[in-house]
Order: sequence, then C-alpha cells, then structure tokens
Amino acid sequence: MIGIGATLFKRAVMGSRGFSPSALFANGEEGGWYDPSDLSTLFEEDGTTPASVNGPVGKILDKSGNGNHLIQTTETKCPTLKLASGLYYLEFDGVDDGLQSAAIDFTGTDNMSVFAGARKEADEVAVIGELSANVGNNNGTFRLASIGGNIWRYSSKGTSVVNANSNEYTPPVTSVLTGLSDISDDVNTLRVDGVQKSSPTSNQGTGNYGNYALNVGARNNGDSLELDGRIYGLIIRGVMSNADEIASAEKYIGAKTGVSI
Repeated sequence: MIGIGATLFKRAVMGSRGFSPSALFANGEEGGWYDPSDLSTLFEEDGTTPASVNGPVGKILDKSGNGNHLIQTTETKCPTLKLASGLYYLEFDGVDDGLQSAAIDFTGTDNMSVFAGARKEADEVAVIGELSANVGNNNGTFRLASIGGNIWRYSSKGTSVVNANSNEYTPPVTSVLTGLSDISDDVNTLRVDGVQKSSPTSNQGTGNYGNYALNVGARNNGDSLELDGRIYGLIIRGVMSNADEIASAEKYIGAKTGVSI
C-alpha cells in the first residue's frame, strides 16, 4: 500500500472504470461519502429545500449508507454551491462557513482512509475534514488540512499526534488529497494527486479512533480554522484501504475535481 508508484497509477486506469465509492462501504464500513455534484443530496439550511447553484448548502446527505449527514443550520455559515467548468463544488468563505455531522462511532477501528478534492485560495491554516472539535485536544482523531507555508497536512492521533506534511502547494491550488493511517502500526501517509508525499512512522500512541462529530470546511462547526476555498468531494472510511481502492478512489475524486490522475 505504501510506495506504490507506477503500479498504483496503472491500477487506477484499469480499476476505476465503472467505480463507485459505494463499493468502499459494501461490507458495512463506518464513514461518509459526500458528493456536491449529486444535487439530490443537497439542501438549504432548513434541511428540506433543495439547494441550487449559487445558493447556500446547509445539509449534504451521506451517500455511504451510514446516515452521517453534514449539517449547518445557520444560513450565513453555509457554504455556497458553485458550478464552474462543468464541476460542482462547495465554496467556503474563510470567515465562518462550516459543516458538521453528528458523532460518528469509529471506536471499533484504529485504521482510517480519507479522500478529498479541495482547493485553497490562501496560505492559511484551515480544515478540510477533522474528526472531533480539535485534533490536538482529543485522542483518537484525524485532520486533513491546509497549513501555513504552502503545506497540505494529514494528522492522525491515538494518544500522540503525528503530522504528514507536503510543502509544495502554493495557493491558489487544487489537489486530490489522501490520508491513510493505522494508529497501532504507526502508519500515517499523505498522498497528493495520486503520489505519496509523506509517511512519517513516529509513534501515534495507543487506542482506536473516537466517537466524534466530523467537521468539514472549518473547525468545530465554523468556530475557527475556516477554509477559504472549495471542496469538490470527500470520502471518510474507517478502514485502511488497499492499493486498488486507493487508486480507484483517487481517480474518482480527481474526475470530480478536475485533476488528472
């Protein structure tokens, strides 16, 4: 799974034909799949009015079958649904926009896979996806984020946090991001646009992931670390994905994001 290189690229080309992320949850895996291009899953802040392009999105249904929907009930804190060059995305204003799920119970696993299509407009510290209100203050968490210094970062924490960084991404920049982690085996890998960029093996401590809300586009339901940018798609899965699954998911997210993988 680690250091896949050209073999993974070839599998992406062959293995993603007809691929749907629903396959990643076919065995009851916990997590969520959020797709702004599926307008049937998007609603305004009241949770019932269908969202429209250039309008607020206050609810996005989880397509994984787990029911882990993302919610924002305050209109001014809702991201905006946008369409450009044939691609749908959620635009976050960098001020107070954010979405949040109810608590997702990952206590049965110490493995995680996170796939996202994202764009950052500024060199900032901002959340793409974070389990719990704060990865630093809670055990059994992860965070996929933009960090100052042109960095994309994936953090994983049992009882000790470990950061996987890549500092090649000067904004504005759009990327397909993959975070892969195993707390007990001290695996923490960041991949960008289908290429492994960082895989520190420092000790993440002990324990499984926790039973926390998933925050998207900001920390703690728009409280801080707000993203000035876009999210084209997001998949969270409480399993260490294998090479074929990684390749297929990255190519799928890449097509939604406009990034060739």
